[in-house]
Amino acid sequence: MKTNLNRHLYTPEWLASFEKDTAGEIILSHDPGGVIREYRMRYGMSQEELGHIIELRRESISRIENGIVTPTFDFVRGFIMTVAIIEAIRVERAQNKEINVHLLENIARESDFSIEKLPFLLKLAVESYDKKLIKIRKSLKVK
Repeated sequence: MKTNLNRHLYTPEWLASFEKDTAGEIILSHDPGGVIREYRMRYGMSQEELGHIIELRRESISRIENGIVTPTFDFVRGFIMTVAIIEAIRVERAQNKEINVHLLENIARESDFSIEKLPFLLKLAVESYDKKLIKIRKSLKVK
């Protein structure tokens, strides 16, 4: 396992804690695929989009989520980095901040996440967050 002494130079402590909690939830679960599916859906990703980010076919994601295949350490690590970066984007969006792409790039580098995939992930995270916000606003108007 690669250790990086500068892991928290850019990664906020709350995000590192989120990563650890997510990892524990997946690894300690009797149904890790189900937990992965819940997170994927929570963040508005299709199996195909997750497969694109992690470089697996949609069918492989489906097999993992359905418990046919046990997720590998590398898959879980890549998945956790993906949802952590999405969470960081959503938190910035929720605080009505302009998204600090430079910070996200540095967090991605610290996590060994592919910088080339960051624009795709940024677009995905913003779109899913905005859809969720619209849905919440509509539900509040109905009441």
